[in-house]
Amino acid sequence: MRRRARPLVALILLVACGGPTDHSPSPSPSPSVSYCNTTPSSYAVAIADWWLPNCSVAQNIYNDTTRALGKPDAAGFGPDQYSGFVSLGFGGFVTLDLGGCVADQPGADLRIFQAVSSEPVSVYVAESPSGAYTLLSPRVPCGERVNSVIKYCDFDLAAAGVSRARFVKVQDGEFWPCPGDTVTEGADLDAVQALAVP
Repeated sequence: MRRRARPLVALILLVACGGPTDHSPSPSPSPSVSYCNTTPSSYAVAIADWWLPNCSVAQNIYNDTTRALGKPDAAGFGPDQYSGFVSLGFGGFVTLDLGGCVADQPGADLRIFQAVSSEPVSVYVAESPSGAYTLLSPRVPCGERVNSVIKYCDFDLAAAGVSRARFVKVQDGEFWPCPGDTVTEGADLDAVQALAVP
């Protein structure tokens, strides 16, 4: 006499042999965030990330990273009479958001404004705040003069094979061991400008 299959065994065989299965729609993947669907500003609008070394912060008196936002406005004279910039210290950096992606154009695309002296900076760029970041150029002296306090240096996205970027990481390239003998240790970041944006 033939025995009946138990209900559980029958169900397993039904599914294994291509029987009815659950065809409810699977959750769709989250759309990837696009950081390039907004118009960039001429100057940085927000701080995305930063790091200043403790040994520099302990003696630097220009530690406010928001001073790197907006147009260049460094001013003053003498080590403790300046305003308008952040001193990056030994290897410190600030990552700035331009509000939208800057596309590569012929010639320079980004201008970094640096104050007080002509300390070098290394500049990295990315489309998203988490990277991956591409180095545009290492330890470029920032010494083209605007006035007695403000200097600048320019960077081209194409030089590193980059077609567009929204986030700009500016890192001290002086690497003078800290603590040093100044209250403006490291490169002094004043502003970041997207040159192709009116």
